[in-house]
Amino acid sequence: MSSVGGLITVTADDGASFKIGDTFTYSFAFDDQTVDTATETYNARFNAGVSAFSLSRGGANVGTWDPAAGTFDVAPVKNFIAGANSDSVTIQATGSNFPAINGQPFFDVGLSFSFSGVRDFVDTGSGQTFAQVVGVSPLDFATASSTFAEIRDNNYGSPNLTMTVTAVPSSVPEIDPSSLGSVLALVLGLLERRRLKAA
Repeated sequence: MSSVGGLITVTADDGASFKIGDTFTYSFAFDDQTVDTATETYNARFNAGVSAFSLSRGGANVGTWDPAAGTFDVAPVKNFIAGANSDSVTIQATGSNFPAINGQPFFDVGLSFSFSGVRDFVDTGSGQTFAQVVGVSPLDFATASSTFAEIRDNNYGSPNLTMTVTAVPSSVPEIDPSSLGSVLALVLGLLERRRLKAA
């Protein structure tokens, strides 16, 4: 399991909902061993691999928009795509109970990470894992050559935003249940040897 997090900053006033300097912290978690479900060879889809997505309002925000009441859809998220032609990763998150944006219903949060010049994505069609498409596990999102964020209403309008990656992906190793017995036997053996030595 990998996780990515960072900061979105509003760079220009946008009605009452967003004011310059407002910040939002984002994070998402995904399994980079999830298999591509798309047959095309330019956009690999891993929607079911996203197990968490969050967006939190900064404490000093002046704008009124606050995503706290909303719930994002995950597993599957609306879109989680690795684009082979653009060497980019995009995530599009929708959900329910989010407040309106300047009177217009909330539509989605979109985050894009370009790895152009950094990595060469290879998509051979369905069947590859995310790690195989991007060529590394875990993918360090902090190495992206550029980033882009949108918080959109249903007219596809978004305030002007910048995005940074402040928490690089961490890979949590999966424990093989068959190896637990061996580890336990080793630990018990060491404890027994210590007991016998002390006696």
